[in-house]
Amino acid sequence: MPHLARSQILTGYAPLARSLGLVPERLLKSVGLDLASASELDARISAPAFADLLERSAAAAKVEDFGLRLAESRDLGILGPIGIVLHQEPDLRSALQSLIRYLPVHNESLVLRLEESGDIAMLVLEVRSAGLARVRQVIELSQGAFFRILRRLAGADWQPHRVCFEHDAPASATMYRSFFRSRVDFGQDMNAIVFSAADLDAPLAMSDAVLARYAHRYLDSMMEHRGASAGEKVRELIRVSLSSGRCRTDSVARGLGVDRRTVYRYLSESGECFSSVLNEVRADVARRLLQGRRPVHDVADMVGFSGTAAFTRWFTRYVGCNPTRWRKQAQTVSRVDNQSSHAHLGVQVGRTRGDRGARSPFPRRGRVPAA
Repeated sequence: MPHLARSQILTGYAPLARSLGLVPERLLKSVGLDLASASELDARISAPAFADLLERSAAAAKVEDFGLRLAESRDLGILGPIGIVLHQEPDLRSALQSLIRYLPVHNESLVLRLEESGDIAMLVLEVRSAGLARVRQVIELSQGAFFRILRRLAGADWQPHRVCFEHDAPASATMYRSFFRSRVDFGQDMNAIVFSAADLDAPLAMSDAVLARYAHRYLDSMMEHRGASAGEKVRELIRVSLSSGRCRTDSVARGLGVDRRTVYRYLSESGECFSSVLNEVRADVARRLLQGRRPVHDVADMVGFSGTAAFTRWFTRYVGCNPTRWRKQAQTVSRVDNQSSHAHLGVQVGRTRGDRGARSPFPRRGRVPAA
């Protein structure tokens, strides 16, 4: 099953690419991604495509430490709701256990585990590469990001004993030692951040048990729905790439890290085809946008049409009326529903006030209701 990740993993990519003389839009297009998806908080993108993007960018810029440079833009906020949970845990051990548990909500291709041996602890990273030959850059990005998160939680003075990478050493390791502020070893048996086990019991200054409980509940519900089917993941990628105007089977297949025939197979298993799913998702997004105040030509652009006329023809054929008429009907229905709700509320309040035999649900002024 293809691995997806929150689109926020693209944070900082475009500025870094431009600073190295690259054209980020062109590189993103080459792996089937779109920079616009980074602004959508709930969007998902292909994790293998992102890993491929980092490798291509490093090669094009001729820098071995592209992923580590991108890690400088990482902080707790990159994890979204997971970052809230980590910040509210009572100690570092609890925070890392939550990170390990909920990481798939952020990026399904990353796996963490915490190992302890005597007075040594190790945060071990594994990247599910989905057939990619090289994942060096995403490993270095992830190790750098987790290091920065550990420092944020444990304090600015915290530092590991050493940081280990499975891949070979770069031509120069100066940047790595400067970034991690500790010994860095390459060609090791695992990718890991090694530190003192005593640090795990260090209390976190900003912990709030109540807020942590609510955040845990929210993430648990997300974990329950994380096992999306392949067909649902196809829909997610279609929704993200609609505005690019390049939402085709090839681009979705590339985003999932599979070939086009595999996408057809995913959909045929549920009796669907790509064109019908594309129309379904496009119509759903268009209706949602038309309920707002965006001009019709903006809506057309956001669902992948080059002009209003083409969008209007498609919408009329698929939905049954043109976009302007549909918007008016939707607004009328919304207005009637609101008026009905207010009228119903007024009747209920009137009955409460007029029913002398019924006890008011509100205490009289100056009196305290009995416990």
